[in-house]
Amino acid sequence: MRVEPQPDVSRAINALRRMVRGLRSSAESAERELRVSAAQLFVLSELSQLADQSVKDLAARTMTTHSTVSEVVSQLIAKGLVARTTDASDGRRALLRLTRQGGSLLKKSPRAIQEDLIEGFGTLRPSVRRGLATGLEKWLEASGLGDVPATMLFDKPAGRKDSSRASK
Repeated sequence: MRVEPQPDVSRAINALRRMVRGLRSSAESAERELRVSAAQLFVLSELSQLADQSVKDLAARTMTTHSTVSEVVSQLIAKGLVARTTDASDGRRALLRLTRQGGSLLKKSPRAIQEDLIEGFGTLRPSVRRGLATGLEKWLEASGLGDVPATMLFDKPAGRKDSSRASK
């Protein structure tokens, strides 16, 4: 049986390949040169934009879940790049900020690729953004990937070596 070429499928797969390649290259570079993951670099960058954020605030800024950000922040605290303090006006609230070491690392680091993707997406017309987001969601559902959790890009939580499709 001969499969007919499908230009739209080819374009979509090639765009996805280019995005994954760019993400992987950026993640590997951050890991090799800075000893932080791409997710950690993104969180550091977001903390540099606005100090004294809670994990909840940071989850909203990074467009991910509280538990994902909490795990990334814990890794950054363990590396001495982020400090957690108690909010003076509300003793129940913990605030996060870069340490001097975190700020120094960020100054010598490239921009987080997530920032480029977010900025690039923002340049699209609203109707194109909606269509792209809807189309990607429908593609994932149709491909059997609709239930895969949306964690931070290339985040490797402690204790997990591989996140394959089978380990949804």
